[in-house]
Amino acid sequence: MARYSYTAISRSGSQLAGEMEAAARENVIDALVKLGHLPVEVHERSQTSGTAAGGKGGLFSRPPSSKQITLFTRELGILLAAGLPIDQSLALLEQDSVSAKMRQLLGAIAAQIRDGKSLHEALASQPAAFPPVYVNMVRVAETSGTLEAVLLRIAQSREKTEKLASKALSQMLYPCLLILMAIAAVTIMLTFVVPRFKDMIMQQGNEVPEQARLVIGASDWLIANGQFILIALAAFIRLISVGWTRGWGREAIENAILRLPLIGHVARLNLTVRFCRVLGALLENGVELHSAIKLVRDVIGNQLVGRVLDESYDALRKGRSFLEPLANSKLFPAVVISMLRVGEETGNLTNACSHMADMFEDKMETAIQRTFTIVEPAVILLVSAFIGGIVVSIFGAIISMNDLAM
Repeated sequence: MARYSYTAISRSGSQLAGEMEAAARENVIDALVKLGHLPVEVHERSQTSGTAAGGKGGLFSRPPSSKQITLFTRELGILLAAGLPIDQSLALLEQDSVSAKMRQLLGAIAAQIRDGKSLHEALASQPAAFPPVYVNMVRVAETSGTLEAVLLRIAQSREKTEKLASKALSQMLYPCLLILMAIAAVTIMLTFVVPRFKDMIMQQGNEVPEQARLVIGASDWLIANGQFILIALAAFIRLISVGWTRGWGREAIENAILRLPLIGHVARLNLTVRFCRVLGALLENGVELHSAIKLVRDVIGNQLVGRVLDESYDALRKGRSFLEPLANSKLFPAVVISMLRVGEETGNLTNACSHMADMFEDKMETAIQRTFTIVEPAVILLVSAFIGGIVVSIFGAIISMNDLAM
């Protein structure tokens, strides 16, 4: 199979441009004619270009960013609401995109649309960029004929999530930077500064104070084992990454994080917001409750919550309320369970989820700000005390040596 680029005239008279895989050029022409288009030009692309466009080589190993997908979703919804057909909308977005990855992604989606596939089928072929929740909402929207409205709602929901994540990241940035700078400063002091003072202290021939001996010992150990430490650190990070991806001990770690002071409270609020936001969006767009529970379980990103949602799904299948396992787990605030129960009983579960998501999103923003307002000065004090202790121990040893010499 080779990949061919083509230009054609559609039934409405607009110009089309795209790519298609086929055994021969004639097959591309036949396919375009069957779709009602008039072929203008068809030529084979190079193997490198075909791999990139198909999305099966190195292109989608790193898909476009979440913000790029959100922007695409909003722009596609606006163009469809303005009355443009989907193939023309995708072509315009592809031409307007400044990102090479995004252009190639849109080209691959547009090619599948022109091959006769629906939008949700084209999106499902790019799982790295479009999660199952996204694809299922589009599938339901295509069936109900509300695609443009649903795309705009998806974009709005993603924008809220990204805004909250950006705020949390900005709050975490400064403490993390302080910790990295502290590690760098201590490493420099132990590997370059302390050895110079060590020679000065040892030349005196007197007994070295205990604090200075500890610092000098740490310096000698770090210099002797620095390479092994770097290798072990890289191996540890790799092991954690692989283990987290494969789920080794992940539930225990997530459970420990939820029990931490301050950080655990923020993590619980985040789970509550994500659960309510995704469940509300799915129900609002026509996804049935049992299917919505399964989809939320797939995207929630927490194994402990995922196991509880599996129990909720089983409860639904047995005719019970899906809220019973959620209430027993104690993972979500009591007010959330109560409000969702009222929504379930009154048939207004969608609005209950949306209200809870908005309310706890505000609480989470406040909690993030308060948490890092406390964490930042605490980190500064700890870093200052640690570095200050090293400096005081070294200079204390030097001063004591001078006193003995006198």
